[in-house]
Amino acid sequence: MNYCWLKLLLATAAIVLAVGCSKTSTTGASLDPAFRAGISPDAQAIVSVKLDQVKASELYRTHQQLLDLPQFDSLARRAGLDPRRDVSSLCLVLDGKHLVLLSKGKFSNAQMQDKLLAGGALRVPYKTFTVFTDAGGAAVAFPREGMAVASSEGEVKAELDLLSSKSGAIPEELQQRLAEVPADSQIWEVSRGGLPTTNFPMRADLDSVLSNFAASVTGTSFGLRFDSGSHLLSRIICKSPEGAQRVNDSFRGLIGLARLSTKDNELDLLRMWDAISISKDQQFVRVQADLPADLSDKLITKLADLRGQAAPLLNRQ
Repeated sequence: MNYCWLKLLLATAAIVLAVGCSKTSTTGASLDPAFRAGISPDAQAIVSVKLDQVKASELYRTHQQLLDLPQFDSLARRAGLDPRRDVSSLCLVLDGKHLVLLSKGKFSNAQMQDKLLAGGALRVPYKTFTVFTDAGGAAVAFPREGMAVASSEGEVKAELDLLSSKSGAIPEELQQRLAEVPADSQIWEVSRGGLPTTNFPMRADLDSVLSNFAASVTGTSFGLRFDSGSHLLSRIICKSPEGAQRVNDSFRGLIGLARLSTKDNELDLLRMWDAISISKDQQFVRVQADLPADLSDKLITKLADLRGQAAPLLNRQ
């Protein structure tokens, strides 16, 4: 059993995160109330993707053909779920070792369960719920109509307990981070206890870059919002002013290297690097990017590796 729907949701999140973002002056983002009770007190990072708002943006409508992939269409038919149409919001919760995916939308639980069973899933009764598992240890459950929880079997059961008892809540430290995020962010992330990617495998080149300053970071936040253009507002919290200087220098070095490797006739890319602002204040580093509509459009058309980022999720069957 392949859990095609889970791959679709993750692939959608990966594509959306790669397309763009935007700036705002207000602060204090919020989590979908349907997910709030499912946040573990051990959560180290939370990512929220408000797909319904993303899909309503001008930038998404202009470039939604990026999601018109044959693999995507095939998996959507097999899974009975199409995130481009059926999913309104996603939430990923990481505790440093495990990742739990919560999704909400207009999909039918009964149809989803039938698809899972047809694909070889096993029913595992758990209290008043049913958990669907496969031989590889993946699991999914439907705590209420139009809502799904996916992770390992143990994590799904723990999530069901949180949701049914309504005992989950965003930890205070992460809530403080969330207050720093623009209120109208369509995609946001908050973390504590270091970089949220530390305990997860990644490409060697990216891991090498992050290792230069990962030990200096205690938490992060970022907010993204789509309109006709794209902008980013991110805050990195470090252990000390010296650590913040290390992070600041690393980011500035990366931007400088990117500019040097950009050809003179690639004026759009030069404009993109120039649009990234990096500043330091005590133990905080702020990264902001402000891309107008024309540059966002040109940048997206250059993201030839975008499908490559989603391909491992789409093809891992």
